[in-house]
Amino acid sequence: MKAVEVEWLVDQLPNRSGRALAQQITTLIHSGVLPVGVRLPAIRDIAFVLGVSPATVSIVWSELRRRGMITGRGRRGTYVSSAAIAPRPIRRAENVKLGGIPLDLSGYTPDPALLPPLQSAFLHVQETPHLNIYADEPIEASLKQVCRADWPYEAEALMATNGAYGGLFEAMQALIPPGSVVLVEDPVPMRVLDIIDYLKASAVAVPGDAHGPIPARLCAALTRQPVAFFLQPNLNAITGRVLSAERMKELADVLNAAPPVWIFEDDAMAYFTRAKPKSLGVWCNAQVIHVRSLSKALGPDLRLGILSASDKIIREIQAYRSFGSGWTSRIMQAATARLLADPETTTHLEQARRTYQERRQKLTDNLAGYGFSYATGEGFSFWLPVQDEEGALASLNAQGIRVTAGRQCSLMPQPHIRFSISHLKDRYEWVSEYLAQAGLLSKTIC
Repeated sequence: MKAVEVEWLVDQLPNRSGRALAQQITTLIHSGVLPVGVRLPAIRDIAFVLGVSPATVSIVWSELRRRGMITGRGRRGTYVSSAAIAPRPIRRAENVKLGGIPLDLSGYTPDPALLPPLQSAFLHVQETPHLNIYADEPIEASLKQVCRADWPYEAEALMATNGAYGGLFEAMQALIPPGSVVLVEDPVPMRVLDIIDYLKASAVAVPGDAHGPIPARLCAALTRQPVAFFLQPNLNAITGRVLSAERMKELADVLNAAPPVWIFEDDAMAYFTRAKPKSLGVWCNAQVIHVRSLSKALGPDLRLGILSASDKIIREIQAYRSFGSGWTSRIMQAATARLLADPETTTHLEQARRTYQERRQKLTDNLAGYGFSYATGEGFSFWLPVQDEEGALASLNAQGIRVTAGRQCSLMPQPHIRFSISHLKDRYEWVSEYLAQAGLLSKTIC
């Protein structure tokens, strides 16, 4: 890897203020003067020649690293990793950039064969009120009615969003200022960590156990004066564990004893668990922003999520949305309402849930055959501890199996791998053999 001489780099940086340094280095990268792959000098060396403090350069490096333009640290050094002009979700981009792997288990998406048919849902959308009128209404009336029927708490207002992550991003953009601390249930969806990075906030992990986030760890993390707490209030989409009702009440008690924080709830897998929907909104109503994904159950191309919050917060999010589309397609909302109200959809979703559960069970049974005990859980995703994360990824890659590095979804030091069974219809014994091979899995699996 080619290295840049510190004296040459400093000659390209006539303005020595922190903001100017970031902009000048960004320009050098975008123009190709600092090409992708080039190794940058050490922070202390740059600071010494520039005549500024190492802290100033470190802040600049942190900003460039957050934008995905540089990567690496410590003995390996820091190098230019991207010349992209627009900011992008770094973790998600890393997870989708590779191809050519025979068995890709890193896609946490539904099996298209298990999605309900859409034809009948669109037959009468032409009758939808206010169709093709520029009205920024938060949610179409029929969709609001069907969602209210099983919403986990008495929310003041509902809003249809362009996908669940679209709703989370808009809500976080509206409520999390730069420099804030955000507590996250760990492990956490990689896209949530990407959003927090984009907002120039800091994520702090709240570890969990088999029942959900640990109340004592949440209590300790609240001393960091966060503005928000993110959790998955029902089925954890990464670990497959269900947050117990008892643990939910314990978390509510901790939160109510502390200064108020925004509570972002991401119910990504509402239709793939037998557990009843839950929300901290039962105890912390005004603080909760609850988002339910419909994409994994009904189809990703419907691009729909449902968000609930107080009237005030819905107005704040709606104001932010006015910079863009302003509302979610009423055609898609009306079709989704018909799907959710159709008893055949309910039957279809239950069959899909059972099919995914059978796939999970087959894998856990095969892992047990190699001496590893794993709670079956629910949903698509497995979260397995390993002795060496990079070694596990390399070994599985060599066998044509692609999984996700645990570091993409966790701020904790314990190594893990994550993978999905949503498209795994056979070869369970073969996959289990390579997961268990060469000491990939830790003997303690939680």
